[in-house]
Amino acid sequence: MKRYLLMAVLASAAQAANTNSSSALSTAPHQQDLKNVRKEIDSLKKDLAQKQSVQKEAQSAIQESEHALSQTKQALATLEQRQNRSEQQLAELRAKIEQTRHTLAGTRQRVSQMLLRQYKNGQHDAMKLMLNADDPNQNARDLAYYQHIARAEQQLVQKLVGQQQQLEALSAQLEQELARLDSLSDRKSQEKSELEKDKSQQQQQLSQVSGEIKQGQSKLTRLQEDEKHLSNVIAQINREIQRRRAEAARKAAEARKAKLAAAREAARKENERRRKLAEQAKKQGKPVPEEAKKPVIVKEAPAEQVDDVADGSASGRAFASLQGRMKLPVSGQIAGSYGKPRREGTTWKGVFIRAAVGQPVRSVADGTVVYADELRGFGKAVIIDHGGNYMTVYTGLSAIAKSSGSGVKAGDTLGNTGTLDNGDAGLYFEIRHLGRPLNPQAWTR
Repeated sequence: MKRYLLMAVLASAAQAANTNSSSALSTAPHQQDLKNVRKEIDSLKKDLAQKQSVQKEAQSAIQESEHALSQTKQALATLEQRQNRSEQQLAELRAKIEQTRHTLAGTRQRVSQMLLRQYKNGQHDAMKLMLNADDPNQNARDLAYYQHIARAEQQLVQKLVGQQQQLEALSAQLEQELARLDSLSDRKSQEKSELEKDKSQQQQQLSQVSGEIKQGQSKLTRLQEDEKHLSNVIAQINREIQRRRAEAARKAAEARKAKLAAAREAARKENERRRKLAEQAKKQGKPVPEEAKKPVIVKEAPAEQVDDVADGSASGRAFASLQGRMKLPVSGQIAGSYGKPRREGTTWKGVFIRAAVGQPVRSVADGTVVYADELRGFGKAVIIDHGGNYMTVYTGLSAIAKSSGSGVKAGDTLGNTGTLDNGDAGLYFEIRHLGRPLNPQAWTR
């Protein structure tokens, strides 16, 4: 809804409110505009609710991604520590293997040299030692010593070979572990990349949805302002319609009163003329003329009949939109009109509809019952809040069919007609807006 159109409507309504023109006013076009705006507001609220749901899901997904990323980073850090330790252990093992190989090579060289010398000299050296030596026992000890050294050297070689094999086996295991850690690290790195990619996409989605929500909320604010302006326009037009109808009703009542007063004055004069005519005839000894025998009687206007009773046709409509279309709550005759004097000395602030006791009394519009009990001076009563600061009052009931707090629809039975405290049978009905009484007859068809 364009703002300049709203301003034009407001200006038009204000101008209508300040004129005494008898041209008809109608809220129907603005009611349709208001209906369209409210429909758009409802649609936008649903769309915003869906987007906010998507926003929450995206935020939750980002939190889950961040949690998964944190766990993956921790796993990668742990793997890296394990890799560093394994690489350090592997380096130490390789250094030990190299040292063992070096030691083994030296030992093997010494054993080979010794075995080679023994092979070349054979028993010649031993015999030579025995013949040339001064002490044969010393020679035996030397020979045993050489043999012991040779065996020790051979055992050392075997031990070193075993250690080298163990170190090489451990080295192979460490290399396998490093390969496994490398593979696991690669998978975790790939998983991390995928999680970061998913998180980036989710953040983009969240950013897009958040932007759409912000735009939607801004649009919703504008629409709600338009709704408020349209409601003000409709209320202003309704006030002007009500003012015009009240003025027309007042003028019609004054015209009827003046017409009745004129008729009564004419009847008085005519009756006075007939009285004199009868007196004159009597004085003259003549028969009284027929017209002089019958006085002129002025009849009051017949009471307005109520036949069109409230039903479900008004259900679902705003109370203010019923002005000029409302049906009264019970059938009967309007025996007390708004603003007219009562026998008790007060004036009617609503309408009294004379009806037989026990007739169903129906709600004129949707609303909520805010009072359902005895009301001093009026008997049993039901008061309904229709929203928009409008309330209706139904009194003089013989029975109440609704309880306070219950919701009602247009046409629902509220109870049955009874009598007021003064004994009049029927229903007393009021319309109030912001606590002020309104003329119900100005709201009817």
